Amino acid sequence: MTPTTPDGRSLRWEKHREQRRKELVDATMRAIRSHGATVGMDEIAVEAATSKTVFYRHFTDRAGLYAAVADRVDRTIMRDVTSATEDGGSAGSPAGGRAVIAAAIDAYLRLVENEPEIYRFIMAAPILERSSGDPSGPVTRHIAEQISALLDTG
Repeated sequence: MTPTTPDGRSLRWEKHREQRRKELVDATMRAIRSHGATVGMDEIAVEAATSKTVFYRHFTDRAGLYAAVADRVDRTIMRDVTSATEDGGSAGSPAGGRAVIAAAIDAYLRLVENEPEIYRFIMAAPILERSSGDPSGPVTRHIAEQISALLDTG
């Protein structure tokens, strides 16, 4: 069996889809900032100058869009943690471990202070169907895992 070479058109479309998803997440975050954490899909679509159908094509459902926004917030917090700890010594040392934890707390609190509606959106997940469980659980769990990995690398 010989491995197949990806079709150039397929690769271009994949890159286009990734870029479009990024643009739609950007628009969602702008809509959250403008309309608040309880923003609806109609307001998000208007902000993106597209239809809800386009969102569903790229994210399958509202949970997919929520997950993409949560991932963006997660990456922002971890970027801030990583940059704050790069000069803080070894993460495995007591001083370095404290620096990682302090940077994580600072990054989290900075998000709450600078982006209160984004924070509320992540914590309350208003676009999701109400079900049991904490919608922000995967976000906080993932951040905790990444911080733990930073501490383990020392």
